[in-house]
Amino acid sequence: MAIALMFVSPASAAAWTQPGYLYRYFVWGARFPFSSRSDDYRSYGYHTIEKALTAFQFAPGKRDSVPETVEYDNSGSVKQVALSELLRSTGTNAFIVVRDNQVLYENYFNGSARDSLCTAWSLSKSVTSALVGIAIFEGYIKSLDDPITNYLPELKGQGFDAITIRNLLTMGSGIQYRIGFLPWDEFVLAGYYPNLRQLLLSDLKIMEPPGQSFHYNNFNAELIGMILERTTHRLPSQYLQEKIWKPIGMEYPATWSIDSEQDDFELTPILLNARAIDLAKFGRLYLNSGNWDGKQIVPKQWVVESTTKDPNDHRPWETFSRWQDKGGYYKYFWWGVSLGKSDYSYMGIGTYGQFIFVSPRTKVVIIRTADKDGIDPPYWREVFQNIAEQVDQTYSREVGAPR
Repeated sequence: MAIALMFVSPASAAAWTQPGYLYRYFVWGARFPFSSRSDDYRSYGYHTIEKALTAFQFAPGKRDSVPETVEYDNSGSVKQVALSELLRSTGTNAFIVVRDNQVLYENYFNGSARDSLCTAWSLSKSVTSALVGIAIFEGYIKSLDDPITNYLPELKGQGFDAITIRNLLTMGSGIQYRIGFLPWDEFVLAGYYPNLRQLLLSDLKIMEPPGQSFHYNNFNAELIGMILERTTHRLPSQYLQEKIWKPIGMEYPATWSIDSEQDDFELTPILLNARAIDLAKFGRLYLNSGNWDGKQIVPKQWVVESTTKDPNDHRPWETFSRWQDKGGYYKYFWWGVSLGKSDYSYMGIGTYGQFIFVSPRTKVVIIRTADKDGIDPPYWREVFQNIAEQVDQTYSREVGAPR
């Protein structure tokens, strides 16, 4: 143990040596390679998000508008592959293509079905972002440029006073976060630690000044979850149920996993658990700028602001720089891609291959849930965009629109 302590810097020894945490690390961690990652939620307690009394149903669309063959860049050359084979060979569990109000394609693999509950992983962050937008509109949060210590006074005087809510949402907090799999790495602590409130308020460390670089960090979304909880006087799951889940007609209940029964803190970065068809409705909500059949659910300004590129953001990327290298950007817990003047697509992305893809120009939403990434994630965005373009071309030919 003394040898291990020599290498501890991201978190205090008291945090990572906590017996309950170490049990999760060794027992849960050893189990995961032999089980499905889509049902990791089974290890945690949870809060239930109730479904709507009347479920919204997508209209059936033209299945043949979804291409049989898709293409993407494969190390500098264009690779073509049958969509059906791609989905079968990459660990896909659910795949849904929506255009406007219609489902064009919906299929399930590997024993999954329409009612299969799936851990959304970091798609949870994009849903959390929507809750922040609503909380600002309702006056619970005053400004994105407020210091987080205005809402978390326990952190005052410890180096956190310069960190703003915007810094959290753009992965620029400067809070130390090691993405690794050793028990003292913050990536593991953020998911397994049974008392996250204590960890967030007493064990976080500053790595660099806020806004200096892009550094992906689940602690940022957990701090946002705590701020939402304190300002709205509701759990994030309750706020989600009230403001989004029921109003847009979700077909199934969802859950939000908690760190422990004792702490009762929801893991806002990673453990919203839902069905793919309901994630498609969330995608449609964003496709329509937060409006749901005439009712503004998420403020339009927030949807636009949270998904479009900030031209003044020139930070170097310390993590996931491959995304930026391919023209990507990050904004308020969404991953975006600039495609030309005033043209862009954006995604919620969860580890092990979870995606909500939204293409405003083509009016296409694509959902993928999975147990593994399959193709390298930067390639998935090319696959999704290729599907969206081919769908758009099919519909444009039908209505005789000029290209």
